[in-house]
Amino acid sequence: MEIRRIGILGSGRLGRGIAENAASIGYDVLLFSQGAGNNNAPHSIELSLNKKLAKWALTESEKRVILSRIDYTSDLKDLANVDLVIEATIDHFYTKQELLRTADKLCPPDVIFILTSATLSVSDIARGLSRPDLLVGLHFIPPVPKINVVELSHGHQTSEDTIRAVEKFVEKLGKKVIHVKESPGLVNPRALITLINEGAYMVDEGVAGIEAVESILKESWSMEQGPFEMADRMGLDTILHWMEQLQEKFGDRYAPSPLIRRFVRTGRLGVKAKIGFFAYTQDGLIDKTWQEQGDQA
Repeated sequence: MEIRRIGILGSGRLGRGIAENAASIGYDVLLFSQGAGNNNAPHSIELSLNKKLAKWALTESEKRVILSRIDYTSDLKDLANVDLVIEATIDHFYTKQELLRTADKLCPPDVIFILTSATLSVSDIARGLSRPDLLVGLHFIPPVPKINVVELSHGHQTSEDTIRAVEKFVEKLGKKVIHVKESPGLVNPRALITLINEGAYMVDEGVAGIEAVESILKESWSMEQGPFEMADRMGLDTILHWMEQLQEKFGDRYAPSPLIRRFVRTGRLGVKAKIGFFAYTQDGLIDKTWQEQGDQA
């Protein structure tokens, strides 16, 4: 089956990034969200494209074409007209499985499903579907339009034809497919969580402040974003959830730092709360006027 129209379940940072990436190379996209997500997604995607426009990476007419390829819905019944479904919701087992179960009932029988979880098993999620052979795990690394590598994992029942079809889809997105085994945290999330968590421990221990740790790691490793900014953009509640899942699986080497627990408990969740390790403007940029609060954290 030729893939022309993609359904994306979830309009958070990950879902928006996949939508922008897919629409930019010619796919029609249906972006599903419940609640306020549909209201925020168009503005956020346009803001991302405006940044490229300012850098001469695309033209105004190209931007309009990309935006015209993305439709928004809060009705899962609209999935009846898509050729591929990408789940891009919060990393909770029952949330993801229930959405995919519903899509399983609504979509044509040859539609492939993609699970984007960083910590959940493709095989476990597939047990709730009528077509476990058509489920593949893909871990897209935010910001999706910029990062050109994707981790692909598959379940015990995933067919070779499904894997080949997903490989072609990812390659068309302009990304390199790297196969990894089913394992909680895969490769990138496990490594990134370790870096974020250790940085937070150092701040809590008084080794250095938030900005100092961020700058040292960012500049010494030529990172576009440091570990704390990446954590803020992913959501510190998401980071904490990942850590707790990995701690349960692998032991206390993934025990969340007290600082991250305090931030989540007090609502410092990152960009979506306008404050995490750093403070952020309405457009999601770091607020340069904000003074580091590490000593009071």
